[in-house]
Amino acid sequence: MNIKFVGVPTKLLVLIISTLLLLAVGFSSLSYWRLQADYQEFQQNNIVQGQVQVNLHNSILRTKITVWLESFTDLIQLSQQDDFSNLALQLEKQYDALQLHLNVEDIWLVDEKQNILFATNDFPAVVQDNIAQVFRLQEPEHRIYCPQSCQLLLSLPLLNKQGDMVVVTMSTSLVDMLFALKTTLDRDVAVIRIPANGEINSSSAKVISASNMRLTESLLAMNKPDSALNQVLAQGLHLDLEKNSYLINLLTLSEQDKQGFYLALIDDVTAYKAKNDAYQKRFILSLSLIFSLLAAFVYFISSPFTKRLLLLSNALPLLAQKKFDQFRQVDLKRPRMFADELDVLAHSSEELSFELEQLNLVVEQKTKELENIAMYDLLTGLPNRNMLNYQLRKSLANIARHKSGVAVLFLDLDDFKKVNDSNGHNIGDKLLIQAAERVRVSVGELDLASRFGGDEFVIVLSHLNGVDEAIEVAEKVLLQFKESIKLGSNIFYVSTSIGIAYTESATEKSDDLISHADIAMYEAKDNGGGQYHIYHQEMFQRVAHRVMLEGEVRQALAKQQFSLSLQPQICAKTKKLYGFEALLRWQHPERGMISPEDFIPILENSQHMIELGYWIIRRCFELVISIKEYGLENIRIAINLSAGQFMDANLPHFLNDLLVEFSLTAKNFELELTEQTLVKDMDHTIAMMESLKVIGFSFAIDDFGTGYSSLAYLKKMPVDVIKIDKSFIFGMLENHSDFQIITSTIAMVKNLGLTVVAEGVETQAQLRSLTENDCDIIQGYYYSKPIPEKDLFTMLDKQTTKGYWKVAKKIEPDLSTGKSA
Repeated sequence: MNIKFVGVPTKLLVLIISTLLLLAVGFSSLSYWRLQADYQEFQQNNIVQGQVQVNLHNSILRTKITVWLESFTDLIQLSQQDDFSNLALQLEKQYDALQLHLNVEDIWLVDEKQNILFATNDFPAVVQDNIAQVFRLQEPEHRIYCPQSCQLLLSLPLLNKQGDMVVVTMSTSLVDMLFALKTTLDRDVAVIRIPANGEINSSSAKVISASNMRLTESLLAMNKPDSALNQVLAQGLHLDLEKNSYLINLLTLSEQDKQGFYLALIDDVTAYKAKNDAYQKRFILSLSLIFSLLAAFVYFISSPFTKRLLLLSNALPLLAQKKFDQFRQVDLKRPRMFADELDVLAHSSEELSFELEQLNLVVEQKTKELENIAMYDLLTGLPNRNMLNYQLRKSLANIARHKSGVAVLFLDLDDFKKVNDSNGHNIGDKLLIQAAERVRVSVGELDLASRFGGDEFVIVLSHLNGVDEAIEVAEKVLLQFKESIKLGSNIFYVSTSIGIAYTESATEKSDDLISHADIAMYEAKDNGGGQYHIYHQEMFQRVAHRVMLEGEVRQALAKQQFSLSLQPQICAKTKKLYGFEALLRWQHPERGMISPEDFIPILENSQHMIELGYWIIRRCFELVISIKEYGLENIRIAINLSAGQFMDANLPHFLNDLLVEFSLTAKNFELELTEQTLVKDMDHTIAMMESLKVIGFSFAIDDFGTGYSSLAYLKKMPVDVIKIDKSFIFGMLENHSDFQIITSTIAMVKNLGLTVVAEGVETQAQLRSLTENDCDIIQGYYYSKPIPEKDLFTMLDKQTTKGYWKVAKKIEPDLSTGKSA
């Protein structure tokens, strides 16, 4: 977008000129409106004056006729006569005198029976109507009557000796009235005839009589376009003839007459218009002169200010360019007696330059500090992830030039979370500082050791001739961590798992290389930790398989491919059915039955496992309802909880809602946890278990003996059941150590008041030995392999009698089974 520059002086001048122009237009409009108002007032006065004079002369004419007639009737003594014959005779004798002196054109004498006693002309309808009006009202009646020319029609009632009435009607010409109006009004007048909705021109208007016939006809011949009758009646008609200006106003002569006779008042307004034009010219000339002088004066006054503004605006970019001294050398002040706003602005700008200069120094200092913060870890002092990405991209870009390799070592401290949980974050931070120092001393000056986050570190090695040089650094790091770390009175042995990713391709992306090293690190950790692994493509395929499997789990939930199998738990001494353990099964539509050992470890720490776990819990509630309907009461189902499921804060609410929904008690369920889950976050574990204990749930430790097997956490946690792992049961009769572990475990657990469950019992001898050593519950193939939920009640019909298990038969192990979580 191109923006055109317009200077402040120009804008200011345009603003002032526009303001003055608006004022000029305003004053001109006011003047024009005033002149128009004066002119309209003048026109209205003329019309009113003309109307008054017309009415006055009309009244005089009526008065003359009335007085003559009254005198005439007195003279002939009409009131002493019995009829009107003498009156008719005398009127005929006086007709010539009336024509001569009063311009009487016609006389009609009519009695009450409408008999014409005397008439000088035909008896038109308008005369008959006027006479009838007099007989009806018994008072004089007059009107303007215009048959061919306009006349005053006056009807008077007369009475004789007998009281009989006659009406005498006279019509008199208005010619004398026109000349009288001209003399009185000092203007020309005319009677013209205009058809309805016609125009005032020579073709449509006809002059009947006029005080100046030539002028009237000349004006009518001009044929002005806007001379419509209605408009002329309302506004008058303005015409210019030769060098003179005329105003024609029309007065209606007779409202009763429909033939369009009007009295035209013709005013010569030449002098008035000339005066008006002269006044307008003087006004415009004066206004233009004042406008020009004011514009010049304003420009002269504002020019120095605008120049100073331009000078300041040209100097201000120097501040943005950090040329503070050069800005202060610009002379922005003008010494004068009184300071103005521009002086204040100039002073403020100078002060601003000092402040900005100081601020710039502070910003530069803080920027350096922020760069250190942005590129280095505050705790360990090692470069952080931002510096790592920068240096790694730089190293990869130099591969082609140096024809060498680049390796990334991804380090993760093994079991560091235990240190944090057991000793606090303060000790954990100190341990990280010591670990960072050991990583730092393991690399060369040209290599980069950085903290990736948490207890993870990344080393970037450049200019390598092969992956063996990266392996040497990894072994040096592992050697550093073999020594103990002493923090005050505490001594820690911390190992690290290392993943190595090596490349000689300049097109390799830094994120991909770090990701590969991360995958290799998890491979090392899965193999026991305290070692390194080099990334290869098969690792990526395993990760891709894990991602694919996570996606398929969600689809399997939606398509109801999961189901449960229930393995019975039998009381060792009474053979009574104690309950079932719910085991997850996945019937894949393409790969068939997928063992839980294949997908549970992969999904254990994912969000999909939590969703799947909630499905398992709901399904167990539904199965308890079915078992109760079958007739078995006080049967409990053991539900395995993954670590992620147990850490979910929504778990107590979910379980409580299910109890309400299915109208069950928590005594029907046993929640199984592994030792790894219990010690993962001790504080959270205890809090969660206590909240679920309040609801009524019991807890079992699964696979006891394979993990930490510490009496310390057994005392702290509200555990109800201990399940001895099947790996001990398999060799208990052949391996004396396993037998001792089992018997001592049972004795220890019984002393704590807990229930013991033996898993994986397959033989009569194992059952007998466990029963003799006071084991409470037996679970294994000796009694039953896991039963698919659809076959549960069929199997119960065959194997149970009133809730007791029948004599067991030997069943071959099913290698495809396993636990859910």
